[in-house]
Amino acid sequence: MISDEEKAKIKEEIVAKINSVLEKNNESFRLDQVNVLNKADSVKFMGNYRVYDRKNYHAVSGEINTFLKQYGNVEIKSKKIRDSGMKFTAVSFNFEL
Repeated sequence: MISDEEKAKIKEEIVAKINSVLEKNNESFRLDQVNVLNKADSVKFMGNYRVYDRKNYHAVSGEINTFLKQYGNVEIKSKKIRDSGMKFTAVSFNFEL
C-alpha cells in the first residue's frame, strides 16, 4: 500500500505537470487537485482538465498522456463540450497503483 506521503507527492507531481503543460500552451484552465480513492488493495488517482483551444488539444493531451503513463495503465477519456457558447474539450483520467 502507498503511504500518505507518497500519495501527496504523486498528487503534487500530477497537478504541477498538467498545469505547466496547460500554461505552456496558453490555456486558461488550471487543475486544482487530483482525487484519491483508497481501495483495499490499491489506490486510485482521478482528475480532469479542460483544453479550450481545440488546435492545442493534440499537443496538450499527448504530453500529459505520456507523463501519466509513467504511473502505469491510465484510463483517459475526452469529450468535446459546447456550453453557453464556450467550446472546450474535457479530459478525465484515472489510474490505480
